[in-house]
Amino acid sequence: MANILQNSVLGRVLRWIAGFFALQARESALLGAFCRGWQHSTLRRGLVALGEVEEGVARGSFVGKLLRWFDGLLGKIKRLRPCFESSLVGRMVFGLLRWGKNSRILGWVFCDGFTGAMLTVLGLYAGVDWLLRDMFSVPVLSSTWDELLLVCAIALILYKRTGRKTPDTARTTNLDLWVAAFVATGLLLIAMIHPFPSVAVAGFRATCQYLLWFFVVTRLIRHDRDLKRLYGLLLVLASLIALHGVYQYIVGVPIPEHWTDQAEADVRTRVFSIFGSPNIMADYMVMFAPMAAGLAYAVKNKKLKWAAWLGVAVMCVACLFTMSRAGWVAMAVAIVVFALLVDRRLFLVMLAALVAALFLPFVASRLGYLFTDEFAHSTAHGGRSSRWALGLGHLYDSNPVLGFGMGMFGGAVAMQNQVYGHIQYFYLDNYYIKTLVEMGYLGLTVFIVMMATLLFTGCRCLYKASKRKQDGMYPMAAGIFAGLCGVLTHCYFENIFEEPYMAATFWILAAMLVYLGIYRNQKEICTC
Repeated sequence: MANILQNSVLGRVLRWIAGFFALQARESALLGAFCRGWQHSTLRRGLVALGEVEEGVARGSFVGKLLRWFDGLLGKIKRLRPCFESSLVGRMVFGLLRWGKNSRILGWVFCDGFTGAMLTVLGLYAGVDWLLRDMFSVPVLSSTWDELLLVCAIALILYKRTGRKTPDTARTTNLDLWVAAFVATGLLLIAMIHPFPSVAVAGFRATCQYLLWFFVVTRLIRHDRDLKRLYGLLLVLASLIALHGVYQYIVGVPIPEHWTDQAEADVRTRVFSIFGSPNIMADYMVMFAPMAAGLAYAVKNKKLKWAAWLGVAVMCVACLFTMSRAGWVAMAVAIVVFALLVDRRLFLVMLAALVAALFLPFVASRLGYLFTDEFAHSTAHGGRSSRWALGLGHLYDSNPVLGFGMGMFGGAVAMQNQVYGHIQYFYLDNYYIKTLVEMGYLGLTVFIVMMATLLFTGCRCLYKASKRKQDGMYPMAAGIFAGLCGVLTHCYFENIFEEPYMAATFWILAAMLVYLGIYRNQKEICTC
């Protein structure tokens, strides 16, 4: 128990606090007097009780009691394990596993047990979501399948942990703390700002639920084979979607008139594939084009290498055909980051592609329109800048610190409910401002710190992966990191995380990056 507490994030924070006050006491006579009082204060004794490494103190602290309660809960769950395995439900579940392993069609899906099957579904997340929500529209299942999948994943992790014969190796990073802090902030705001509780809960679900995939996937991936399965499936799906987008451009798929301005006569269509939005389509390509390039640098098989480069080309072309200027910017950021991390010769390829793209009529039309009086008038009267100003006006008229209320303005939940009749509802097309309006400066601050911690943790993962470049995994980690940077750039122009599959995929990729940089040397005992 003492070792767990000593090595935890909380223990490190408490030791840092103690060291800070000790340092200030030595360097400042004014603070020294304060710190001498601190040495004998009740607050210090309480913090020492939480962070003390001696077994007796640790067991008596609140955290120690909480850890013992959790150990006891796992013990009770472990005692229920034989009951579950012998029950009708358990026999059906394991019968399904045996049938899947022996199936010619599903054998590859279940060859690594339920964990492999779960990772397969996650790798095809966007495709499964499209099939269930849009293609078949299965009643109940189409709107709840992602929650059911999350519950099943958590249950699988608990089942795996109860089957281990050796103690768990902690899988925690600084990012875990801030993801949990953002979820906790959302719960706090629901409790404090709740004029319409059902809308607030829906807004919290849309904002925070998909962050939980980070905790789940970091604990699902057991070894490199799991990582490669997930990585490969994500790229296969992204390549198929990119090919579908190119097909849409060739046939000139019809699009709504409001997707382009009348001044842009050279834009005959914008591709969107299964997403229904060219901006989301562009961002999906931004996530996976660098990953495909990372795979091309990582593998030695020439056929697979050329297939990966072909995937990069198709995704970049599909992103171009979305006509999303914000998507182009995000793709440029992702490519620059990847080139800086892996191969600076890509800057020459990028420059050549940029020059060639400028000669395309629709690219020149989309970019040239930015410098016209029509664009200035459009953005000031109903465009992004006017919508951002109106959204901030609602924030300042309510509570700038705590926000207008989760799910109340600027996103999909607000558009679906529109509870205030006197307000004109619209998408803010900026996820940072949308977070600010709904969650106030408190929520935006925690969100920005969480994302900054993600980038810091990503840099740390890249550094550790670079120490093992001989295993070929570093380019794959760099590809994931570059894609995440591109998405965060695109969030300034679009509500990217409003789409469930985009938010879930983003945090799945974050978990994969953390595995590649930090958890690869940890051994997994139980396989299910």
